[in-house]
Amino acid sequence: MTRRKDKELLELAMDMGGEEAVEVIKALEKKKEVTDEELAEITEIRVNTVRKVLYMLYDQGLAEFKRIRDKETGWYYYYWHLEIKRLPEIIRAKKMAELKKLKEMLEEETSEIYYWCGTEGHPKLTFDEAMEYEFQCPICGGMLMQYDNTAVVEELKTRIEKLEIELGLKPKPRKSSRKSKSKGKAAN
Repeated sequence: MTRRKDKELLELAMDMGGEEAVEVIKALEKKKEVTDEELAEITEIRVNTVRKVLYMLYDQGLAEFKRIRDKETGWYYYYWHLEIKRLPEIIRAKKMAELKKLKEMLEEETSEIYYWCGTEGHPKLTFDEAMEYEFQCPICGGMLMQYDNTAVVEELKTRIEKLEIELGLKPKPRKSSRKSKSKGKAAN
């Protein structure tokens, strides 16, 4: 697996199941095919948690298993392995969902005027909400002033543009260089 795919897989695992999911994936990469009990021993994570992570990976199409019946005991053993063919598709879908959420946040930030007392952790209120509280903070009673969300809006726009470029929905901005300008003058 390439470093980039490995990094993307580990980031996805962290988002899905935290450190435990990352440890399970690392163990699966090393062992190739392994039972949930063996994974629990290797990672020192409870077997129920390992199973939860494995089923989460299975649901995403990132892990598969073989079921083999032990002839002596009659028990079934499940041998798990990573299956990362769908990784690019899964990551793209995750980024598309993130892009949708960012666009909704941008719409919300640009469609309302917010009021705030200026104290960190206190709520931003819409005009109607601020009117209900007579322009006093519902937590501290301080005077509510119009909230300047310019930085928030710009950050959202930047993140949206970056994601759109990553997803190929928008072309990368071209950088103008002096060489191309001087060549144009020389040709005339």
